[in-house]
Amino acid sequence: AVIHLAHSGFSTSEILVIGPGQLGAGQAYGCEADAFRLNVRADLQRLWPDQPDHFPQWANAHIHDPRAKTHAGDFYRRADFSRYVSAQIRIIPGAQNLRQVCNRVIYAHPIKEGWTVICDDESRYHSTRLVLATGNPEPEWPTGIRLEDAPELVRTPWRGEWLTRIDPTAHVCLVGSGLTAMDALYGLASQHHRGPVSLLAPHGILPPEQAAWRPGKPCGWPETTQASLFFGFARRMLKDGSWEEPDWQQRFSALREGISTAWRNLPTADRLKLQRRAGWLWSLARFRASPQTVAATRQMSESGQLTIIRDRLKHLFRTRDARWQVALTGGKLLSAEVIINCTGLGRDVLIDKLMASGQLVPVGHSKSPWVSHELRVIAPDGRPHHNLFCIGPATALALGDVVGATSVATQATRLAHSLQVATGSMSD
Repeated sequence: AVIHLAHSGFSTSEILVIGPGQLGAGQAYGCEADAFRLNVRADLQRLWPDQPDHFPQWANAHIHDPRAKTHAGDFYRRADFSRYVSAQIRIIPGAQNLRQVCNRVIYAHPIKEGWTVICDDESRYHSTRLVLATGNPEPEWPTGIRLEDAPELVRTPWRGEWLTRIDPTAHVCLVGSGLTAMDALYGLASQHHRGPVSLLAPHGILPPEQAAWRPGKPCGWPETTQASLFFGFARRMLKDGSWEEPDWQQRFSALREGISTAWRNLPTADRLKLQRRAGWLWSLARFRASPQTVAATRQMSESGQLTIIRDRLKHLFRTRDARWQVALTGGKLLSAEVIINCTGLGRDVLIDKLMASGQLVPVGHSKSPWVSHELRVIAPDGRPHHNLFCIGPATALALGDVVGATSVATQATRLAHSLQVATGSMSD
């Protein structure tokens, strides 16, 4: 967002970023493990939505990574995309004037001419406009499990520092079956882990492999206000075939082009129904894995090192011999020495607090805020706030398919326009 604001004419001296960590890295790219790779090829990983060659050209000039090249394209390391974003921040107009406060915002409330935010060190900052860009929240253990973090109990695996801390012969249990689990498997393979690996997959399947598909003509979504018709149209468009085939992935890409508009036409109850019944399947198809990751996973499975268990975590407890017992919803117990939380489940504490205080309105009975197409947060009276905005994963239930670097970059360009309109309105 900062990059697009600066290139849209906003002075960096008037922008204050509050949040810990390297600016632009976030949870997805602020990782220490070189084994964690982007799950899309370079030309689809865009900071500038209309410039597909921008990142690939930068990568060719600044990255030496022979392993990035595959039959489906170049899949670089996540940390290298973070380097790319940092490089773009350094060259924005007035970069030297950009300020960052490395604290966490724990609350915000409106004042006469804007907002006051309160940080975890009790410091306060005032602004005329506030943008909630909280990204992906820190993961939590599913089913309300509360345990202290430990070397053998990894709640937040995204940074990958845990890979060098575990016994290479330990029995590892991965809880979850999405991209985080695929990253963990590739990381273990890269570390030459020799111990058995058990993976809990609620539906018994893992993300498909990215193919060498090419963008096609966007499909035209019909206007519908029913979840059944929405889902039925998607199924007809995708047709039969393997979701690892280029043609299928091309059709899926065409389907995504207009899905957010169609999503916004659905009533709240139908959105929640689709999310509950088909959200897991959409996520698997949407967030496909890199060829390198799939190859490592396949090798671990064929060698007998990896066992996929179709079940869910119910509870965790430790035995006297320091091993962890994983209680499954099916009634069985699994013994392991290291447990990795790959569910991606997290709670945005700030948004929860703003919702509880009545500053934000939830989408139905969810924990997600209502946000307009212009990225203005909806107030309790049903009207958009004129000075409160939201961008990123928190807007998904309100706005549709907005997760991923390119989708968020597209939102960032819209945010810059909305803030320009808001600035003009306030100065009139």
